[in-house]
Amino acid sequence: MKAYSNILISLLKGIVYSDSKYWSDLLDNEQDVRNYFYDINLDVVIDKSEGYAYLKQKEADEESEESILKLIEKRQLNFYVSLLCLLLRKHLIESDSEGESDKAILSKDEIVNLMKPFCKETTNEANQYKQITSAINKVVDEGFLRKMKTDDEQYEINRIIKAFINAEVVMTELVKFEQYTNSLKENG
Repeated sequence: MKAYSNILISLLKGIVYSDSKYWSDLLDNEQDVRNYFYDINLDVVIDKSEGYAYLKQKEADEESEESILKLIEKRQLNFYVSLLCLLLRKHLIESDSEGESDKAILSKDEIVNLMKPFCKETTNEANQYKQITSAINKVVDEGFLRKMKTDDEQYEINRIIKAFINAEVVMTELVKFEQYTNSLKENG
């Protein structure tokens, strides 16, 4: 067993954060970990300043004629999950620009209120709330949001979201969501 086996397993399971017990081992064995994953066409992305690491599928070389099996597949996100990810990234941008704290925290009610303007008007508020709650849970599962251990339902936006959602596309994509929602409202 290699000295850094737990790091390899942790990365295969998902995102490794700086508060993980394996973070310092990852940094100490960074080259060995990179070499291990290199052979199976995975890159190790480490952002030391933001405090996270994850695996990314290498892009297929256009010159290579053989197809490469992918270990990490891209996943399609539904409307609510996509919208929530964009809104969380926007909130993180705003939080960073205000410079108040290095943590961006929202309550469940704040998240619901952020999403409501983009949702189709409905007489079934309970169903809409259920869909938003489901989206929150999915985003937690994806690693972009972390439920805090508090009495009230509060969530911290994980900074890893910056690696997946480019700041430049947030506003243009949110405008598209708004246009889509308005078209739904107009068409009843």
